[in-house]
Amino acid sequence: METLTIQIPDKEATVLKEILKKFNVKIINATNRTPNALTVKTIHNAHNGIELNEPIKNIRSFIDSI
Repeated sequence: METLTIQIPDKEATVLKEILKKFNVKIINATNRTPNALTVKTIHNAHNGIELNEPIKNIRSFIDSI
């Protein structure tokens, strides 16, 4: 599977979406992406300090500790 990002004017989007739907192309709104279950679990574990010495309080201190 390949992911393409296409930027087109709003007035042209409707026509293109109709054509793509005829070919069973899945259209995903990039601003509404949700992380998969593993990513959600990893974020949750990091916030709770699981597998780390302490919970992540800010990104800079976490990155510096790596």
